[in-house]
Amino acid sequence: MFRSPLVGAAILALLFASACEKPADPAMKETAEREGANQLSAPHEEAEEHVEPEDDDHGADDHDGHDHDTAERLAAHTHGSGMLAAALDGAQLTITFEAPLASMVGFEHEADTDAEAEALDALEDAFVRPGEMVSINTAAECLPQMTTSGTQMSGGHGELQVEHVYSCGKPNLIDSIEFLLMANYPALETIDAIFLSATDQVAGTLTQSNPMLQVR
Repeated sequence: MFRSPLVGAAILALLFASACEKPADPAMKETAEREGANQLSAPHEEAEEHVEPEDDDHGADDHDGHDHDTAERLAAHTHGSGMLAAALDGAQLTITFEAPLASMVGFEHEADTDAEAEALDALEDAFVRPGEMVSINTAAECLPQMTTSGTQMSGGHGELQVEHVYSCGKPNLIDSIEFLLMANYPALETIDAIFLSATDQVAGTLTQSNPMLQVR
């Protein structure tokens, strides 16, 4: 997935702040959706999803190395904790969220039963709608432009990985970002959160009792 320099900087800053607990800047195999301009005023409406094709240009050695790195990274994540990074680049706000599947659905492997498959599908569906994952103060006039939601699994571990991109009419008025779904996942105890713009960098820890990051 392509990320702007500010998005990458936000994620690196967040990872550096929590390096003693969990490393990682994950690469993501994602389920993607794009909404047409006529859907921007209705962020709760779910669009069609498609799975991005695998890149077949890499040789077997590269693929094996990538799988090894992914397995090591996923094995190092911390159950009960997620990461939220928000990067403002001009009028574009990109919010990424990552969390261990064990904290979300209680398992970290490919679905073995219909119930597990339904749980993974429901998880991706819950996070693919921007207006249901986070709330940005309305004065900033941020509307969703693109969203991706998917899972990545390797070596007996797995993560939910989400990215939402917004266009904000008044980006300088962004003062808070609230994570709305924490109460739905009691095993998700904390979220390491960061907001990064050309002028501001704010970090905090979201909890079940306080799921909001105050930016200003």
